Formats: sequence, C-alpha cells, structure tokens
Amino acid sequence: MDNNENEANGNGNVENTANEVTNNEKKENTVNEVKQEDQIKNETKTDKKENEGPIKEKKKSNTGLIVTIIILAVILVIALCVGAYFFVINKLKNAVDGNTLNDMVTALQEGENYLAGAESILNDVEGSNLNDVFGGLANAVENSSTVESSSNAKTSSLENPLKVGEWGIASKYNTNTKSDQNVNVRVSNIIRGDEAKKMAQEYMNSDYSIYKYEEPEAYQEWLVVEYDVDFGDTYVPGELGASPNVQGDVTGPDGSSVKYNGVSYINSVIEIGSRDYIKTKTGSGKLLTQIPIGCTDYIIDFGTYNGTHAYFQGQ
Repeated sequence: MDNNENEANGNGNVENTANEVTNNEKKENTVNEVKQEDQIKNETKTDKKENEGPIKEKKKSNTGLIVTIIILAVILVIALCVGAYFFVINKLKNAVDGNTLNDMVTALQEGENYLAGAESILNDVEGSNLNDVFGGLANAVENSSTVESSSNAKTSSLENPLKVGEWGIASKYNTNTKSDQNVNVRVSNIIRGDEAKKMAQEYMNSDYSIYKYEEPEAYQEWLVVEYDVDFGDTYVPGELGASPNVQGDVTGPDGSSVKYNGVSYINSVIEIGSRDYIKTKTGSGKLLTQIPIGCTDYIIDFGTYNGTHAYFQGQ
C-alpha cells in the first residue's frame, strides 16, 4: 500500500517537473519570437531608409535676384526723377534771375527729356532686363544734353535745308511796326495719312472754318506740318500781342511745284493752328496741304515773299 502511494507520488512529481519544463520552453519560444519580430521590424526600417536614398536638396529659386533687380531699377528711376526736378528748378531759377524766357523754355524741354527717359526705364523694369534699364538711364542723360535751343537758329537754303527739329530763321510780318521782322522757327512734326486726314476733317468741319472738307485728289494724301515759333528779341509785338502763325509753303526741291513720278502737283497751303494773339515770345502753328502718296522729295518753306526764308527737308 505504502509502496503504491510512493510510486504514485513519484510519478506525480515527474509529471509536474515535465510540465514546468514545457512551460519554460514555451516562454523561451515566446521571447525568441518577440525578439525575431523586433529584428525583422528593424531590418525592414533599415531597408526602407536604404531604398529611400539621400535627401534631395531643394532647387534654389531666382525670385530673390529678380526682386533685387527690380528694386535697383526703381531706385534708379527715383534718383533720375529727383535729379530732373532739381535740374529744372535750378535752370528756371537762373532763367528768372536773367529774365530770359528762352532759357526757361529750354529748361522745361530738358526736364521733359529726363521724364521721357524715366518712362523708358519703367517700361524696361517690367521685363526685368537690367541691361535695358542701365541703357535707358544712359540715353536719358545723353538726350538731356542735346536739346536744340532757338538761340542756335541757323540760316538755310533750298540746297541746304534744315532737318525736322532744327531751328531756322524766317521773316514774319509785324502788324505793329508794319514791316517784316525775323523770328526763329522749327518744324516739330510732320503728319501724313489717316491721322492727317482726321486733323483736316476736324478743322474744315468746324464752325470757324471757311473750307468744306473734300477727299484728297487722286494719288494724294493729307499732310500736316506742326511748327514752333520763337519771337526772340528781334520781333516786337504790339500791346495786344501777336499771332504765332508764320507764312509757310510746300514746294519742290527747286522752289517750284512738287514733282513725283513725272507729274507736277500744285496744292494750296492753309494755316489750321490757333490764330489767337499771344503775349508770350513762343507759340506754335500747323500747316495743312496735300502731297503725292509716297513722295518725300519736297521742301517746307517759311517766310514772307521778299523776306528771310527758313527751308526744311520734307519726309
């Protein structure tokens, strides 16, 4: 009986020991499985990093350079405008001190050239072209020093006519002195085609015109000559002032009728500028006539019949 109980107890201990060994093996297996899973995860992360490769650098943007160019251009424009302001003010001050109206007009013209240069620079800034910006600045400075003054008026002839923009000397009848007196005159602009046609229609359809508008003759077009006049010190207007209009004509290179393609054209020339008297020494006018289409070989002639004449080459 006792022996059987001991055997039973012995067998029970063996079974318990076997179970403990089995449980320990399961725990070890579980720990190993966890370690293997962690190792697999780490290897997977490493593989991903290796596959991803090095981090790519972002491309640098040119925005900063463009902004810098625009800022520099704007600074240049501001400096140019400020310079033009003080330049004109100084010129006007000197002109007022010397009581010279011609100098005042010249100063204003030089200021306009400065502003025209500034406008050109602003247009270049829109394209962010730094070379054009500096080029525009250089041209503005150069043009400001080449303004043609009426004091530089030149004599001229049919053989040696003046160019558009140059000042010449022509005689104008003075109703105050009842005689011809010289004035300085220049052609500022020549207009042809549709724009000249509109100007002719506007003048001839106005209430104060004695002319009725008609289309140009065959193979001809309207021609408008815009001109400036400076009385200077040689022309003395009356108390009411003087008309700015100067007698003008359009002729051929030899002083006779305009010839083109073997055909002679004789057209009248009329003044369409303002006829109001002015008390200043400078004014402007406009001549209207017709010219053969395509003809550029003609002369614009200012001056009284027996007086001094200023000749300008047509275009």
